[in-house]
Amino acid sequence: MNGTTETLKPASMNAMLSGLGEPSLPAPISWIPNAPGWYLVLLIIAIWLIYRGFKAYRQYQANAYRRMALLELQSLDKDGLRLIPQLLRRTALNAYPRHQVSPLLGSEWEKWLDEQCKNSQFSSQLSGLLATLSYAPNASINESAAHNLIAQTAHWIKHHEVNHD
Repeated sequence: MNGTTETLKPASMNAMLSGLGEPSLPAPISWIPNAPGWYLVLLIIAIWLIYRGFKAYRQYQANAYRRMALLELQSLDKDGLRLIPQLLRRTALNAYPRHQVSPLLGSEWEKWLDEQCKNSQFSSQLSGLLATLSYAPNASINESAAHNLIAQTAHWIKHHEVNHD
């Protein structure tokens, strides 16, 4: 018995493995979908992305007047406070129809500004200040009122609601 097991036993395992080759790997999986429904899904996604990009671009263009007004507001110094009523009027005329903005003066103008923007306080905290700056540009304004006016103006320019569609 001892002799038969030795005859079946190979001399070395390397001799048995020498006839084996490397297994072939499967073809790589393609990223291109096979089903035609996926092409439709990709087309819909592409159209949606183009639409959103176009809409964002139009919104960016429509808000150019806001960016310009904020830059002008930031460039004003202490003596430039008298220009804030003009800046607000120009910004409003860019955003709203002329017939809606032009006839407004004094307290009506301040109330209208408050109606167009949430948390705006031109008719309460800053009542009469815009008219004072418009018609008496050399009037003295204390530091806190000037700071509050600049903050309210920036808030109104950034947040007034306009339908650009």
